[in-house]
Amino acid sequence: MESRFREVLGNDRYRGTVFGWIFLVLMGCMNLFRGSTHLFTADGGAERIAGIDLSQNGEVILTLFATMGLTQLLMAGIDFAVAFRLRAFVPALLVYHLLQQVGAGIILWWWRPLPMEAPGKFGPFLLIPLTALALWAALRRRSAMTAMTAMTAMTSMTGMTMEEH
Repeated sequence: MESRFREVLGNDRYRGTVFGWIFLVLMGCMNLFRGSTHLFTADGGAERIAGIDLSQNGEVILTLFATMGLTQLLMAGIDFAVAFRLRAFVPALLVYHLLQQVGAGIILWWWRPLPMEAPGKFGPFLLIPLTALALWAALRRRSAMTAMTAMTAMTSMTGMTMEEH
């Protein structure tokens, strides 16, 4: 059963370029860092990083930041699972990340704009074009030589054998 699962959804089904895969790994690292900050630091990064005053409704803000941190940590787990075990889903996950960043940009700048200049407010300006480029790269087919080079690079980064990829 597992071999059939790996045959249908495994790493050998990913035909995109290495950039799409590397970008997903970097998104996982970013989600891991942001989620850990929002969930585990005393102020969730709200006051120290975003400059949000916690003297009024601080507990509500910290709860919302902790919840956001949990979802970011879960997303990091999904990013890493897809990047290292289920590469066939790299394009689909990049579509999700692109839609998430477009939605964040709409919310943070037009619908419910932040009254302060928090770092997360500017993230969509950078991440929308980069995610779109990564999605294009993930959907683009590699040449046979590029595919071998990519598999060699992925093998050296992950420590897995070619058969495990």
